[in-house]
Amino acid sequence: GTAALTLAFGALERALPDGWFAKWRGTWPILGLVFLIAGMAHFTSHEAFEAIYPPVGTWGIWQLPGSAKFHVAWTGVAEVLGGAGLVGGAVADALGVTSLRWLKPTAAAALFGLTLAVTPANIYMYTHGAMMIGLPGPAADAPIPVEFHYARAAAQAV
Repeated sequence: GTAALTLAFGALERALPDGWFAKWRGTWPILGLVFLIAGMAHFTSHEAFEAIYPPVGTWGIWQLPGSAKFHVAWTGVAEVLGGAGLVGGAVADALGVTSLRWLKPTAAAALFGLTLAVTPANIYMYTHGAMMIGLPGPAADAPIPVEFHYARAAAQAV
């Protein structure tokens, strides 16, 4: 798996204009912190995340086994581990620990897969007006503006 990811990221680096991949890779520790915080929020504000999980029968096809609580929990764990991998890989790079070079690209690929897995919840929130009530902040019980969905979609694509 690690060898395949290394080959895939190498191909991506060669396909992009010079310097783009290196600049993108430099944002991974910041994204790691974002994923760490978001993953922890799955447990501190689990009701908010459960509220955006598509119920059985959504779109006439949604039949994923397991409860919303289960899926919120495993995605929270995955976000924490993936975020820790991005941050830990950056720390290892800064310390010159070459034996952990696989950590950042593996965590990045896993988080990409996770982003694909949770996309139905994001689409459901956008298309059905589901609100993440209970999140901390000044507008915790207000609908999320459509612009937020566009910005989040763009950030997740990066």
